[in-house]
Amino acid sequence: MISPVAVYFERCEPNWSFPQSVTQNHILLLVTDGSFTYVANGEELSLISGDVLYVPKGTVRSGKNRPDQPHHMYVAHFSYEGDGDKTSILREGCCRHLKLFNADYLKHRFSLLTQHWLRKTKYYEAICHGILLEMLAIVNDEADAHQLPTATMNLVMLIQEYIVNHYRERITVAALAKQVDRTPNYISAVFRQATGQTITEYIQQIRINAARDLLINSQMTIGEISEYLGFCEQSHFNKVFKKLTGVPPSTHLKEKTKVWRE
Repeated sequence: MISPVAVYFERCEPNWSFPQSVTQNHILLLVTDGSFTYVANGEELSLISGDVLYVPKGTVRSGKNRPDQPHHMYVAHFSYEGDGDKTSILREGCCRHLKLFNADYLKHRFSLLTQHWLRKTKYYEAICHGILLEMLAIVNDEADAHQLPTATMNLVMLIQEYIVNHYRERITVAALAKQVDRTPNYISAVFRQATGQTITEYIQQIRINAARDLLINSQMTIGEISEYLGFCEQSHFNKVFKKLTGVPPSTHLKEKTKVWRE
């Protein structure tokens, strides 16, 4: 069972640091902005936006950022009892640091995990266990994917970069294939092999993650957000949003209000 001890989003100001100590829990963190240096068992790791780090219990660690730059991150401290739940990351007990193909999805899951941890509803422990196990499995899966040939990884990252920069536009697999000078069938197969998603699923995910940020941080209506993100109909936007998040946009707005009031 994975039991959360503390889950939070941290905005770290310039000159942030923490002294060397032995962690009493397992830690999973995702950098969402900026960069900083983390030292784990004597190994210096440079973490930047989109990086994830798993630190097992008993690791000697310290960290600091630059004097001129802040950084933001999601952090989960948790205890674990079990045989690894079919993931080598829990079974082997080693630090894992990698650049995620799918950092936006993990950011969404971390946000949801934080909300459940703060609200502590009747079933929050079971929900947090499920979300944390999913995130650790994703990190494990992406660590395996990073063993793919460098040329394949570079191609997938090129496709992702194009999508992130043009997600408000109509993007077809054929247009992406032309952009990277490959066939549509080839890039579809390579992308799914590396990320576990289809290209269409990734595009939808990027758009819905942007929608969640706009719901929280802007005064735009649901209809305005739908149009801004390139959905032809608000009903289609609502359907995709619910499919990926489990709730419609209107419910997300209500939940946001509830969280801030608490």
